[in-house]
Amino acid sequence: MLNIHNLSISFQGEFLFEEITYRLGAGDRIGLVGKNGAGKSTMLKILAGDLEPDTGQIAKEKDLSIGFLRQDIDFEEGRTVLEEAYEAFEEIKKLEFQLAEINEQLATRTDYESEAYNQLMIDLNDVQHQYEILGGYNYQGETERILQGLGFKREDFNKQTDTFSGWLAYAYRVG
Repeated sequence: MLNIHNLSISFQGEFLFEEITYRLGAGDRIGLVGKNGAGKSTMLKILAGDLEPDTGQIAKEKDLSIGFLRQDIDFEEGRTVLEEAYEAFEEIKKLEFQLAEINEQLATRTDYESEAYNQLMIDLNDVQHQYEILGGYNYQGETERILQGLGFKREDFNKQTDTFSGWLAYAYRVG
């Protein structure tokens, strides 16, 4: 759950938005709509922790993560559209690396009865559980679906990002 209460931000004495209050629950899907300059990106930057509001409170559940694909991203040259989109899943990718490390250790060890081996099994279970909670088993297919929803064709997925001009998207997920 995410609770926003009386959120305000101003720039050079002019309020961009003032005393905004709303609540989002697990599984909610929202659209953030407004004219250019209305504060959509600013709101998302505040929610992501990139920017501090002038006033108001943000309360969120402990395990809630907030992310969005920023308008002003610097694409790394040489990445494909799909590789770039996967960059939004930094936490999942870290867990994938941890899973690979643990599995490699388990495959090479022979001390099956030791406390250290038992701890690796516990760690594997914990990391797999977190990976599952964050959508690790679904993020690739979901990313492809979202890219198609944004107008990309499957054959675009392996094209370099620098062959496109001006594509952007906001992604916000609660839960």
